[in-house]
Amino acid sequence: MSYKFKNADRLKRNREIEGETGTEIGFPGGDTLWILAATDANPRWVKFGDDYVNGLRRLQRANASDERVKMYQSEWFTRLFVLRWDVKGEDDAAVLFSQEACRAYLTETDDVIPAIQRTAFDNQNFRGAKFEVIVGEGKGSSSGGPNTGQTPSTGSDSL
Repeated sequence: MSYKFKNADRLKRNREIEGETGTEIGFPGGDTLWILAATDANPRWVKFGDDYVNGLRRLQRANASDERVKMYQSEWFTRLFVLRWDVKGEDDAAVLFSQEACRAYLTETDDVIPAIQRTAFDNQNFRGAKFEVIVGEGKGSSSGGPNTGQTPSTGSDSL
């Protein structure tokens, strides 16, 4: 017997979003990043994910300072996850995306690294949804659970 389910496709992984086009994360003030998932669909993660995890474990075992861990994550998150962005500079002009600019942005902000971490490591966030970070929920925490501090957009690209 064959079954057809109306919403089954909405509950499946979208490997193109996970590893090629990324999902959009919106932040207060209008900054937006498109990030890839920490899954086998992301070629960056496949190639370098173990290196990132092993380095992070070394820092944790060495009781590295929060600042040192943040610098490490800003370097690796730029390489592994951030695909592109729409970020404004102090003069309200668009800042061109580069690895150097992205590392500086991630280092300077407090809410972006935890938001990337919560989003990238939960592949349910890569099914076409757009996420907006709510400042205050999970703020500054890089160990929050799935969707902590995030809310799906009600725009046309939502589930």
